[in-house]
Amino acid sequence: MSATPCPACGLDHDVPVEEVVVGPEALERLGAYADQKSWRRLLLVDDANTAEALGDRLAEALRSAGHLVTRLRFPERSGLLADEGAVAAARERLGADDPDGVLAVGSGVINDITRYSTFLEGRSYVSVPTAASMDGYASNVAAMQFDGVKVSHIAHTPLAVFADLEVVAGAPAEMTVWGLGDLLGKACARFDWALASGLLGELFCPVVEARVLGPLGFCTAHAAEVRAGRPDAVGELVRGLVESGIAMAMMGNSRPASGCEHHASHFWDLLAFRGLRPHGPHGLQVGYATHFAMALQRRGADLVAGASPPPVRAGGPGGGDDTEARRWFGAQLEALEAVRREKEEILARGLPAWPRDAAALKALAARLAEVASGFEHVSSALADSGVPATAGFLGLDRDTLGATFRFANRLRARYTVLDLLEGLGALDALVEEIVAGP
Repeated sequence: MSATPCPACGLDHDVPVEEVVVGPEALERLGAYADQKSWRRLLLVDDANTAEALGDRLAEALRSAGHLVTRLRFPERSGLLADEGAVAAARERLGADDPDGVLAVGSGVINDITRYSTFLEGRSYVSVPTAASMDGYASNVAAMQFDGVKVSHIAHTPLAVFADLEVVAGAPAEMTVWGLGDLLGKACARFDWALASGLLGELFCPVVEARVLGPLGFCTAHAAEVRAGRPDAVGELVRGLVESGIAMAMMGNSRPASGCEHHASHFWDLLAFRGLRPHGPHGLQVGYATHFAMALQRRGADLVAGASPPPVRAGGPGGGDDTEARRWFGAQLEALEAVRREKEEILARGLPAWPRDAAALKALAARLAEVASGFEHVSSALADSGVPATAGFLGLDRDTLGATFRFANRLRARYTVLDLLEGLGALDALVEEIVAGP
């Protein structure tokens, strides 16, 4: 994608993804791509599951074609995290093997580990998805869990993505539901992005929005076919997940694909790190959080029309109920002080752009209502995929859900509907009402 100014937003949407192949010819095209790049030495990164699904076969095929293939196979079948230890292991292998190119064979965690470690070491890599389970295949940000806190770190995109449709459609059915949940969560991310743009003047690009909106519409309308594992439908899901990653890379951050629904998932990851609950699949958590986030966003859209600039405040040490927050964050609460300061700076810089007259606020409210108009269809698609809209799913009771949407905005210096409602003094009551359910 060439670096020319976008006529809609003025950014140079320079995304160095040279090739994306989703189909039966993907692995053959991968070999040709490696030859085209003159990559003789290849490091293949996978885990115990993805080695069986594809890694072993791919390594043998590449060796037969004359490539020198070394392996970094993480032994875990479950519980592997993109944390300090995994990154250190990957960086050590990169230094020892000195590969020309790196292949990330797997889904979320494998890609995040590979993306971040190759970024730090200045190495090129290619993403080889084994499941339609998450949206980060073509992203330039890596979701890393350092010291228990899930943080999106700037990294780099893969040079190419090669997804064999037989492999991804043959992945465990629940992994496809994870990817569906991750993609359907873009409905919330879109709302939060439009909100931050309308209230604080954050840069918004309709061209990038459209790249996510198309796949979102397809998966909302065809969730049953995707869940059933129909190869053509799963292929569209994979393409949509790749498009989401490209959209993030186009903006240089995860805003087009991540809003308060992702912050909720990161909050649950932190609780798992503290031993307060089991780790859950990212996309499934995002899909579950989307139900509650959409309910809060509907109410937020109603309140925007009469909103004057709220107080500049952000949760964290010295702000909000620290005693209650410490129950959930534990020792990590102090580490989030920097997030609070950064968010307060963002709010302070953005408040001059806040629409002051009633007509402008009403126009924004109408725009948000339009964005939210498809929420019922998204909710139905999630329910059809086995993701309920009531407390108790994934072991998350009402108390935990209430804390999630009162405190998850402390994890990211990014304005969402949670910050709007908190600034208007409406967050606690609305969270209690929505978590209680019908």
